[in-house]
Amino acid sequence: MHKRLQANCARSTYNETTSKDETIQKKIKITHIITTIGLGGAEAMLYRLLENMDRDGYEVEVICLTEMGTYGELIEKQLNIKVTICDLRSNRVNAFMNCYRLCQESDIIQTWMYHANLLGYILAILLKKKLIWGIHHSNLNKQDNKRRTIFIAKLCAKLSKRVDAIISCGPKVKEIHEAIGYSGKQHRVIVNGINTDQYQPSTKRQYFVEQFDIINQPILLHVGRWDPLKDYENLMASVKKLRQQRQDFYLFLVGFEIDDANRDLLQLIESAQLEEVTFLLGSREDIPQLMAAADVFVLSSVGEGLPNVLVEALASGTCCVTTNVGDCAYLVGNSGEVVAAKDAEALASGINTALNYSSRQYAQKANLGREHVLANFQIQQVVAQYQSLYPAILKESPS
Repeated sequence: MHKRLQANCARSTYNETTSKDETIQKKIKITHIITTIGLGGAEAMLYRLLENMDRDGYEVEVICLTEMGTYGELIEKQLNIKVTICDLRSNRVNAFMNCYRLCQESDIIQTWMYHANLLGYILAILLKKKLIWGIHHSNLNKQDNKRRTIFIAKLCAKLSKRVDAIISCGPKVKEIHEAIGYSGKQHRVIVNGINTDQYQPSTKRQYFVEQFDIINQPILLHVGRWDPLKDYENLMASVKKLRQQRQDFYLFLVGFEIDDANRDLLQLIESAQLEEVTFLLGSREDIPQLMAAADVFVLSSVGEGLPNVLVEALASGTCCVTTNVGDCAYLVGNSGEVVAAKDAEALASGINTALNYSSRQYAQKANLGREHVLANFQIQQVVAQYQSLYPAILKESPS
């Protein structure tokens, strides 16, 4: 039965015998606990997982430990899945009791990110439930993280041996966490997946020229929310250096709070004297079109897990320049340029190199990147791995 369940993971259920002659099929109930549910990589992966799961075999609900955000609203409205806000910041006791109550009937508690992992551990121990942790972070440097985040991450390392399964979103993320003490026995990699049908190669620049009435010249694209880990300061410094070498490009910035209301970002742009070539688009719904039409996708972060935006850009047939953080090098490899983090000179040089690819060289690298995504990051493949894991850990004896 175990092998059959794994082979047919899209219809994973387990039997509960209620009498000699009666066997009913019971859905596996999974309660997901996530720290935030706004616009982030882990949040996007949770949404995609829920969107593509077998709802005949699984009953799911979501608990968020902060406030309702974009993905929370999408999960409720588009997927018709209950999202409960248990705001730990307002009243920790009441929030914990609500989480405890909501998890009582769960078969599996699945958590996303450090704070939720710690809470899920406590709930799973008290309720004797199966527990799956999710790790979507790689940078634990003191200068780039809150002290509490680092403390919780390291505390979880000490508790990790009693967790039924630990999922890191990439091989480098797994390696980094095992190096600080996370148990490797039940630790595995399940990458972030995307719907590759939504991200297809297209004519370069055309969409930008049509939508923004600009001259047909190279387009640099950066997609990311306003967050210190995205290192916009280094991005602006690198583009300033690039502008000293060439003036034939535009820079488009997309993401939450990446707009004219962000005074700090505007100051960075003005200081770098990039006002004439920089467009701030804020949050957008046409990311696939922007990705496909860009000449070079740039990621300037000081910390990532396995960033969805790189997967999306590669799937779109766009060459990428990225800092060497988390699993970015694993993603981009020879299909683009990988440079040191916090090094404006290196990032500028990498962008310039990509802009100077010959047509043939660009096409070869773009094809290589897209093939990598199609082979390893399709959402259906990723969901199948999760749905294979769930019944398997339910059959395991308590540790």
